[in-house]
Amino acid sequence: MLIKNIKLLTGSNELTEASLIIEDGKIAGIKKATTPSNYDEVLDGGGLIALPGGIDIHAHIHDPQYLHHEDFRSGSEAALYGGVTTLFDMPLRVYVEDEKTFKIKYEAGLKDSLVNFGIIAGMMNEDNVSSVKLLQSLGINLFKVFTCKPFRPRSDGGFTKVMSSVVGSGGVLIVHAEDDIIAEYLTVEFKSSGSNEPISYHESRPALAEAIAIRRVAEVAKFLGFKKGVHIAHLSSAEGLREVVRARLEGVNLTVETTPHHLYFTKEDVLRLGNYLKLAPTLKSRDDVRVLWEGLSSGSVDVVASDNAPSTRSEKEVGTWDAWGGIPNLEVMLPLVFTLGVKKLSIMTLERYVEVTSRNPAKIAGIYPRKGVLSIGSDADIVLIDPNYCFNVTADKLHHKVDWTPFEGLELCGWPRHVIINGQLVMRDREVILQNFRGSYVFLSPQA
Repeated sequence: MLIKNIKLLTGSNELTEASLIIEDGKIAGIKKATTPSNYDEVLDGGGLIALPGGIDIHAHIHDPQYLHHEDFRSGSEAALYGGVTTLFDMPLRVYVEDEKTFKIKYEAGLKDSLVNFGIIAGMMNEDNVSSVKLLQSLGINLFKVFTCKPFRPRSDGGFTKVMSSVVGSGGVLIVHAEDDIIAEYLTVEFKSSGSNEPISYHESRPALAEAIAIRRVAEVAKFLGFKKGVHIAHLSSAEGLREVVRARLEGVNLTVETTPHHLYFTKEDVLRLGNYLKLAPTLKSRDDVRVLWEGLSSGSVDVVASDNAPSTRSEKEVGTWDAWGGIPNLEVMLPLVFTLGVKKLSIMTLERYVEVTSRNPAKIAGIYPRKGVLSIGSDADIVLIDPNYCFNVTADKLHHKVDWTPFEGLELCGWPRHVIINGQLVMRDREVILQNFRGSYVFLSPQA
């Protein structure tokens, strides 16, 4: 396959005209100009920008008990239309902790996923930590653990055992970092006062709870002698980021992700959208949003991940404390970061955009340079984006299973027009043309 008349990134914002040659699912050649002959298929890129496909290392896609929220078919379709070519499915409620629970997701992904997929184990605790080596033999090397209820290990010793077992075996431990002490105290206080306003939930889980948890996680890693292998999920606050930076200065190289909702919404938006913005970690202030963007630009925040976790309207339109926590956002993730970060506000370069949406996730998962870059020998997972293709987001334009989006009416740009996965042109001109195409399972190996 020849992809001609495209622009490739050669510097921070520098683009050059080129062609890509694809063979056996890999990038086999990168040339300035190529005569379109002797190829089975030729795609004229029309001057679009060719980037490595997005990689989402934190997406709640397929839970056997919550298939009315999302599944591999709907979630992967949303990913495809948003420019994500590889996603890692995060446990939602049903734990992935043995071969049986792994196979449920593995077989569903092979059957229905339109993009490449991996599986994350969890939630890890004292009862299933002995399964780390078994899960690694199945191609899992990302493991989820909580520092707070309801999914945390029963004791601090149990948490330490999980970190020791996962990171000590070459795995990556993804940590939901919020401290129970403050969150539980404030939750009880708000509930006892009769407060049922959506904003009360966000006030009950302040930035300090995130910062304390990150600090404790870093101290445990330092005690165990781990300089890397611990990843902080969905960072939401400036206080939390300060603890990440402090840990790095002390020799613990935490990696960290933030999300599209923490880069856009604040607590003020809760007054307008109510429980539709209930999620964890909670939304913070406009200053926190600014600091997260600065972190993405400077390199102190490594990754953007979706934390996609939709629900039905009925599960949102109940009392605050009982409402579902999570939103659909996988499809809008990359256009949002491109629009606000690169196109409109010029907060980051196009090169940095690729780093936080593809290259760094690939490095954390241990699949770089197989994925996350357009170079000879790399997997041909390629998106051709149009920086000037913009439209206002509405739920009926998206492909999630649920019929609502908190981003309703927001104009986003940089949508992919063509998507190639494993060397196959899956989407042309915003239409899926290979109806029988399915993505591959991404087998991860333990890291040194």
